[in-house]
Amino acid sequence: MTPSGRPWVDGVRSRPTASQELLLQACLAEEGAAIAAWERWCATTDLDRIDEESFRHLPFAWHRLQGLVNRDRTLEIAKGVYRQAWYRNQLLLRALGGVLDSLGAAGIEAMLLKGTSLSTRYYPTPATRPMVDIDLLVPHHAAERAFAVLARDGWRPVKRTPAKHLIGHVHSVSFVREQTNFDLHWNALWAQHTPDADAAFWQNAIRIDHQGRAAWALAPSDELFHTCMHGARRSQNAYSWAPLPLIRWITDAFMIARRCSLDGCDIDWARIAALAERYHARLHLRDAFLCLSHLGLAVPEELLAEWAEVRSPADELHYDLALTPRPPRFFPALPRFQFWKSYRMKTYIEQRANGGAAHAGLAQQLAGFVPYLVAFVKADLDAPRLRDVPAELTRKLAGRPSLLRP
Repeated sequence: MTPSGRPWVDGVRSRPTASQELLLQACLAEEGAAIAAWERWCATTDLDRIDEESFRHLPFAWHRLQGLVNRDRTLEIAKGVYRQAWYRNQLLLRALGGVLDSLGAAGIEAMLLKGTSLSTRYYPTPATRPMVDIDLLVPHHAAERAFAVLARDGWRPVKRTPAKHLIGHVHSVSFVREQTNFDLHWNALWAQHTPDADAAFWQNAIRIDHQGRAAWALAPSDELFHTCMHGARRSQNAYSWAPLPLIRWITDAFMIARRCSLDGCDIDWARIAALAERYHARLHLRDAFLCLSHLGLAVPEELLAEWAEVRSPADELHYDLALTPRPPRFFPALPRFQFWKSYRMKTYIEQRANGGAAHAGLAQQLAGFVPYLVAFVKADLDAPRLRDVPAELTRKLAGRPSLLRP
């Protein structure tokens, strides 16, 4: 990985900070450039103040640079973070095996997503890609049964709202057992909640072995697409502003491309283009791949040029939801729910999925907006009735007072 030498394209919203870019180069660039970037990063960075995304790159940096740079305090801390990541990932991968066993016994297919797939299939060791939870995708129609299976195994959903009320409004939900977190997905993408939204991923999935257990994984080109869709955002949950850019997806993308190269296969750019169109993400993906191209990933220029000409309302909505251009002026950590844009995106997707017109009239949109808003708020705040919303909102804010920092 080496920067292109060209200045950043104006308006790229997913670009890393200067400090983050140095750390990415230390992890991904050729040896000489990596050492120089690491030394510059160490000289200009206060380890007590680095952002979470940079902190989670320390294990990879240590693995890459051990034996190449001086063993100073920063490298020793990175080594400690590597060991911590190794231990944590081993616990998570062991728990993943148990979940796969239980779902398999119930006849429910499961696909590894995000870190559970990336750390074991594309990185030099699982510890170089730290995880905080397990992510699995099950078919949309099997989500409620998966809830029941997990409950029997002692997994507790963080939401009390029944599964049948969550499905259709969110794409996943978190479970907890002891100190382990597990995210069950029934849709692979945060913006798509229809039953057939993941058909393209399942049709192209590949069978893998995870610690002696059969499982599914995304095909490499689909994995690259999903990585950029999930990671190239200015938010943690598609609604709230992230104070610093997310950068794990950048390293993930390079590792996927490198593994493809080592395996003698190429990224299927026609497939990525088709997925971007299918999921109304051409503008979003153009931003992500402009960032990756600047950092040294070979991306077809003609594809970027084609996406630059897109004038689709759904693509524009998706782009603004994923990469909100302006940070909040007040209470930056507090989630911002772009209800109207989210609702318009949802109705557009559902109409296209049902073979309807691409655009609903304003009156038709307004008629469904209030029920959507009520259902979304109840599901998100875990409130069975509207009158419970103020109490649930107060409880959430009391549990996370940092959200109210001005």
